[in-house]
Amino acid sequence: MSALHEHPGAGDEPVGGPGGGPAGGPMGGPGVAQGVPAEPEAPAEPHAGGPGTAPDADDTDADTDAEFEYAWDSRQDLYRHSPAIMLGRAARLGGSLVGGDQHGVSGGQVTGDVILGGSKVEYHLGGDSEERSGEIPVAEVEALARYFVFPPREEGGGDASEGTAGPAGAAEGGGPGGSGGTSGSAGRSGPGGTDATPDDPASDDPAASTGTTRGTWEPGSPFDLALTRLRRHRVTVLSGPATTGRRAAALMLLRAVGSTAYRALDPALSPGRLTGELREGCGHLVVDLPTTAERPLREHHLRALSEKLHAVGGHLVIVVGPHPVIHGDDGHVPWRPPEPAALLRGHLRHKDLAGHDIGALLALAEVRSVLGHRRPVAELARFADRIAEHARGALSLAALADFGHYAAERQVREWFDSTEQTLHDKAFLIALATFDEAPYPLTAELSDVLFGFLQRIENPGEPARIPVFGTSSAQRVEHARADRYQEAEETEWGPVLQTKVQFRDPLTAITLLREVWTGHPSSRPALVAWLRRLADDPRAVVRTRAASTAAVLAQTDLPSTMALLVRPWALERRLRARLAAANALALAHHLGAPHVPRILRGWCTTPDHRLRRAAVRTYALVGDTFPREAVEALLEAARAMDARGGPARTWPEELDELAQSAATLLLAAGQDAGACEAGGAAAELWPALVPLTRGGAARDFVLRAVVHACGPTDGADGTGRPLLLDLFGRAEAAAGTPGGLLRQSLAALWRSVLNDPMCSGSGLETMRRWVRAAATDPEAERALAELLPLLAVSVEDTKRLAYLLENLRDGAGPAPLAVALRLRGTLFPPHAPAAPAPRPVP
Repeated sequence: MSALHEHPGAGDEPVGGPGGGPAGGPMGGPGVAQGVPAEPEAPAEPHAGGPGTAPDADDTDADTDAEFEYAWDSRQDLYRHSPAIMLGRAARLGGSLVGGDQHGVSGGQVTGDVILGGSKVEYHLGGDSEERSGEIPVAEVEALARYFVFPPREEGGGDASEGTAGPAGAAEGGGPGGSGGTSGSAGRSGPGGTDATPDDPASDDPAASTGTTRGTWEPGSPFDLALTRLRRHRVTVLSGPATTGRRAAALMLLRAVGSTAYRALDPALSPGRLTGELREGCGHLVVDLPTTAERPLREHHLRALSEKLHAVGGHLVIVVGPHPVIHGDDGHVPWRPPEPAALLRGHLRHKDLAGHDIGALLALAEVRSVLGHRRPVAELARFADRIAEHARGALSLAALADFGHYAAERQVREWFDSTEQTLHDKAFLIALATFDEAPYPLTAELSDVLFGFLQRIENPGEPARIPVFGTSSAQRVEHARADRYQEAEETEWGPVLQTKVQFRDPLTAITLLREVWTGHPSSRPALVAWLRRLADDPRAVVRTRAASTAAVLAQTDLPSTMALLVRPWALERRLRARLAAANALALAHHLGAPHVPRILRGWCTTPDHRLRRAAVRTYALVGDTFPREAVEALLEAARAMDARGGPARTWPEELDELAQSAATLLLAAGQDAGACEAGGAAAELWPALVPLTRGGAARDFVLRAVVHACGPTDGADGTGRPLLLDLFGRAEAAAGTPGGLLRQSLAALWRSVLNDPMCSGSGLETMRRWVRAAATDPEAERALAELLPLLAVSVEDTKRLAYLLENLRDGAGPAPLAVALRLRGTLFPPHAPAAPAPRPVP
């Protein structure tokens, strides 16, 4: 039994890592224990040959940093801090369009309105002789009415009296074909409507999902609240984001009060000058009237407008953004669109569907995936056209499913082609794409850093001027078509409630990053410098997001990303950078990037020790997706250590890293439901390790891997059931089955660990932790009761395990643990000789 593992010294790795590391670890383990502050380290030194030049194979001193992290903990951090879409299938659906051949979204023709959410202010110098209003054709209004759907009354909302409706919605749009408004159909009927003739019978297709009938509006709904104000004062203010169909809603309000002529007023006019543009008997519309703290919409403005409108017999709807500045008691009505399914119904009702039922079309999985989140109304109008094409046989299901990618690319194109979006705004969009589903303060902080890098490229002679108190966070998030929400963020101290931000469309983040990298290559130097800075950040979530962004870029453009980011990270002396390279390759493989296994296999046996270690850690993160090839590559690297020349003082550390990665990917592969069955990864890989314990270079590698595999548990901070014990307990016990062979193999590997002079101490300490875990877990106790008899093959084995169980305490008293005494009984079945009396330790 090795004293090295029985009594670790001050410089040795402690018994059991807090994140599930091995108990002691063979050969003491490199570095410092996780959770213990490391010594300050010097900044990374560039290699003499540049970032792409490999250092000498003998330059082992370059790796003498104080950082250390267990492979299993690296895997947990990667999955904890990566965006959800990075590990899902949606991110792998093609590139720019169907087929995935085109990855950029620059260029092309954009049809329909392009609405970017900001207010446009025009300044006119000289005389004021130009026309400040224009006629809106009645035919356009009637076309909108055909497709309009009224939103339902919000849960807990107000009644038909004056007041403010529910929160603003999330989308905006245009009319038919994506140019104007909320889709659906509408007549002038409804409570108080001037015309009681809907376009079609109300019983034709009720919007069952919203509780409204087309052609009517519910009392207390946003439409009803705004209409009540419009009838009473002849002016109403409708607020909402520039994607919610608010313009169409404004026209429908004017139509509902009986307007027969419509005029659009110039939003650049000051509120006080709007009265001069009002005409007799017309319904007037102002869209995107700027309302800021410097230019608010005041009470006297609204009263003057109301007075003039009463005099001329007209009406006015003022459309503003979601956060207007309005002084006075009248306030505004936030516009909230109906549910997407109801909007699609309104459009599909008037299209040729070749006899298909609307409900059946909306039930298609390809349609439901598009309706899974709030979308701009104009997008839903275009999507209705595609559904109709599919119903007529002109569009395949695959092309219909690709609409989400098409819509995301269209939106990204609008953002980056816009001159109204400043460089600061675009930096925030890129940062949000990198930190989608991450805390907002983190995104805003690091977007300013990226803005500084971009500013040096766009205007190197001018320093970056960051507005400290510029656009509000609510407006920035709304312009990005994102949502804020509260969610607990996992930290090293426990969960902490954070305000997070995510794009409404989950495809936006990946699409945006691809566009920046391939469609705007002049931004690459800034993006590379920014990501390198993020990879060296002390916060795990920041480092992981740098790697996830590099993974998206690698999936899009593997050669450039490898040369500019991944390989330089792998060649760094700092562990953080090598972990960034490993994380990037692992996530790139999940996204479908080509040749990742080939890259790892080449790095794993290269003479450069930095590339070897980066590849080894990557196998721990992604090896469970190709476990057989990964274990073979790690085993080959372990065998190559003996044949490799040069100094061998760091070989134990490198061998331990190989074993950690093997243990991590073996445990990860064993988490699947069918892992213990015939053909399962666990049922085939663990038995294949048993013959390797007979001797040679592979024996030490396998025993270290077994010890490392004993540490991780299914709970936080080492709590819960050990994963390897759980794998043993889940395997079928019947002899001759794959599960039975797996159990016998795990027992054989355990016996090899307990009888090895260098690993026995770690094995016994692991067994103590397993027994303590079984004290509160009956299933773990049952698995141990079946495992221990398989380990007690010889008399010495039995005595050693019995001694361990007899003297195991919980620290609360001198008596042995009850579960330990119960498990001791499994070592001595009834027909066996009587067990020796317990020998308590003084």
